[in-house]
Amino acid sequence: MEKKKYEVVIADVEMAILSDEREDFVMRLVGDLDQKIRQITLSSKRCSKMDAALLVALDTAGEKLKADKRIRNLEAQIGLYDANLRRLREENAKLKEAMLKAQPVDVAEAPLEEAETEDDSDAEQLNMEPLATETEEILPATEETKEEEKKTEEPAAASRGDKLRQIESLLRGKNNG
Repeated sequence: MEKKKYEVVIADVEMAILSDEREDFVMRLVGDLDQKIRQITLSSKRCSKMDAALLVALDTAGEKLKADKRIRNLEAQIGLYDANLRRLREENAKLKEAMLKAQPVDVAEAPLEEAETEDDSDAEQLNMEPLATETEEILPATEETKEEEKKTEEPAAASRGDKLRQIESLLRGKNNG
């Protein structure tokens, strides 16, 4: 996109700026900056416009650093979700393959006690372990990540299929948003 020249006024100071952003975006930034500087100068009569501009710049830089850190944490979480999703898909494919290879059992002929025993051994073979244990080891626990984890926690009785669907929906949400 081509750079455009904009004539703006920030805290009663006229200036021309060049930007490749749309006019509505530039004017919103100018308006927000002007409002913050005016608010600071009105609340403290000793604070000059230059001091207020520096305070706003410092505040904005701090917000950017926090946002960058949050983005890095979210990207790391997405990477872990993606790894867990791949692992679950591979495990699902192996289980489907094993089910297809298994001999069909006539339920009418099998005693009830044997069927219960087979179910117990199948549950042991699945070796279900909680997802996201890796997340806790790699990412530092912050209040924001703890809140996110609380939102995405599942009931203890949730099946692997439910977990897989939840991870896929989280990834779709990240890709769409």
